[in-house]
Amino acid sequence: MSRYSNLSHSELERMLSESERLLCVDTDSDTDYLLHNLQLHKIELEIQNRDLMESQKELESIRDQYAELYDFAPVGYLTLDKNGIINNLNISAAGMFGAERSHIMGRPLSTQLAPGMGRLLFDHLRQAFSSDQKVTTDFILKTASKGITRYVRADTIVHADLDSEASCLMNLIDTTERRRAEQAVIDERTFLQHVIDGVDNPIMVISLDYKVLRMNEAAKRVANMQKIDLEHACCYQISHYRERPCDSEDYPCPLKIVLQTRLPSKVVHNHVSEMGAQRKFEISVSPLFDDHGEIMGVIESAHDITEHLELLEELKERQLSYAHLAQHDPLTGLPNRLLFADRLSQAIHVAHRNKTKLAVLFIDLDRFKEVNDSFDHSCGDAVLKETADRFQALFREDDTIARMGGDEFTVILTHIKKDSHAALVAKKLLNAFKQPFKIKKHKLFLSASIGISLYPDHGDSVDELVRNADTAMYRAKEEGRNTFQYYTLELTARAFERVYLASSLHNAILQNELILYYQPQFELITQEICGVEALVRWQNADLGLLAPDKFIPLAEESEVIGEMGAWIMKEACQQMKTWQESGVLRSDMTISVNLSGKQFDHNNLLEEIEQTLTATGLSPSCLELEITETTMMRSTRGTSETLGMLRKLGVKVAIDDFGTGYSSLNYLKQLPITRLKIDKSFVSDIPDNLNDVAISKAIIAMANNLLLDVLAEGVETGEQHQFLIQQGCRVGQGYLFARPMSSDQFEAFIQQKLQD
Repeated sequence: MSRYSNLSHSELERMLSESERLLCVDTDSDTDYLLHNLQLHKIELEIQNRDLMESQKELESIRDQYAELYDFAPVGYLTLDKNGIINNLNISAAGMFGAERSHIMGRPLSTQLAPGMGRLLFDHLRQAFSSDQKVTTDFILKTASKGITRYVRADTIVHADLDSEASCLMNLIDTTERRRAEQAVIDERTFLQHVIDGVDNPIMVISLDYKVLRMNEAAKRVANMQKIDLEHACCYQISHYRERPCDSEDYPCPLKIVLQTRLPSKVVHNHVSEMGAQRKFEISVSPLFDDHGEIMGVIESAHDITEHLELLEELKERQLSYAHLAQHDPLTGLPNRLLFADRLSQAIHVAHRNKTKLAVLFIDLDRFKEVNDSFDHSCGDAVLKETADRFQALFREDDTIARMGGDEFTVILTHIKKDSHAALVAKKLLNAFKQPFKIKKHKLFLSASIGISLYPDHGDSVDELVRNADTAMYRAKEEGRNTFQYYTLELTARAFERVYLASSLHNAILQNELILYYQPQFELITQEICGVEALVRWQNADLGLLAPDKFIPLAEESEVIGEMGAWIMKEACQQMKTWQESGVLRSDMTISVNLSGKQFDHNNLLEEIEQTLTATGLSPSCLELEITETTMMRSTRGTSETLGMLRKLGVKVAIDDFGTGYSSLNYLKQLPITRLKIDKSFVSDIPDNLNDVAISKAIIAMANNLLLDVLAEGVETGEQHQFLIQQGCRVGQGYLFARPMSSDQFEAFIQQKLQD
């Protein structure tokens, strides 16, 4: 840009005119040329001088504006030298000191502070001048107003001018009102402490990190605060002498409950003293909200209900005693007809849900009337009591034996795997009569006749099963007594089919009739595939494609299940590896394979799995083995060891059909498992069946608390899908997302998903 570009039009004309005048003179003269250049320089100097004058005016204007900002700023500003002499200050600072600026300038700052502040100011300035960091100190001012104490916070930083000694800049903020507010809070807290100390019940205020912020004298007495540091104590340390928050189902954490519900709640807690003495307290807990409506803690009030609960327990024991008398036979102590009917009804419901079998045995003593006729009724009663004792020694805890009246007994056998199991039990019952009954120095040899009915084969109601078992019992008597009979001896179409399938299973593997179907597993929120389950099918030449429930039970009864299970695992692992290498599925996805009870108990299980993984090249972390809840609980010690070795190998372990068995939750949390699968029987009736809703909620909550993944099976409706998401279930599978499909269909399904 030309150096003349900023000239005005008139100035340029003047310069040009002057130049033309000079050019009219003899251009060959050096003198004229020099004069011409001098004239141009003169013009340029005049313009620069004008610019400097305008810049000077602008700087003066900015300085005036800054001076106004400095003087009228709401914060007090001071400039001090090393000795604390005030070189300059603004109006706000003078106002804080209660004097005119002219009376303060040049005086030590210490003269404006309250007595005793001098040493504090000295240390403050020394620290400021010895570093380049801001130094902050609170001071008390000496003010003209009597009875009023003013507080300020001073922030000081040193700066050095180019032509003077170092000085410091100090800004003062009046903190008087804040100090008064803080003191008001302290006074209010002191008053509150006096109020709660006057309450007989223990009271504690607890923060979100379980710290006890405040407690009354009653709470201190209960907690023996002489040996606990309240400043750092947590509620669980005070109440239970524990080192972690409450997590028991019997004694839930009040803070966790309030955080979940945002509502006041009541819980019963067990207070344990240092010496181990226990008292039960009813705790009323309420949330404490901040100004934004967020929970910042809770307040707990405890009421000792130990004696009250002891009285209730005594009443409960009496009620149980009365209930026991109403539901049990007074002679033998066995369940009576009423309790038997109730338990059979429950057993039918469970069997229906779990698709399992149960048996009803109806037992009648042979010629018992002759005992009563030959001896007295006391002898008959003694026979019945000993019979009951012999029977009870034969049964599992989850089986029921009852006395229906007279010499009739009934038995409920649950979870029978084979029809023949009922016959084995019947034989044991008959063997119980081989030893004579010693009654009043007499040896009585008795026998019994037993009838058997099966659910669902011979009925699906209490009356039907009992009636049919009774009918079968009379058939046994007709056969000569001391024997048993099933309700029907005819082979049904189902029985023929079972016989046919059992005989054909051995050739199914050899003839390549087994095929695997694959059902994808989905992230419930994103509906993205996160895994797949392998499900076996049997392409039978005569009966077509058979589902696993048609032949797996038969395979488990024979030795075929081991060979079949090994084939399924190898085929599934190979297919998964192929899909990972071809990009059909990600390399971090897992394939789930069902493991039968016999496979799980096999001595070479780990070796077989290692060989399969080595042969297929599949990573152990991509294989998930599913075992049923029943298998898991059958041998707890062996189960834990086997699962531990599987997890050490890197294989994931899931409990299949969870909720249908009888798992011990205390034992469950110790098992090295990775996932719980909610049985579809609990999902199918959601949200209409409130029991299934409650059970599903409980399973999901329990799994989350145990840090286990949880998968819901049988998701078929949008309502079920949304319910599971709301409860915190992460993964699901079912017809809502995809049915089981062949490998080709599965690949096409994945392609379609990618295109969508």
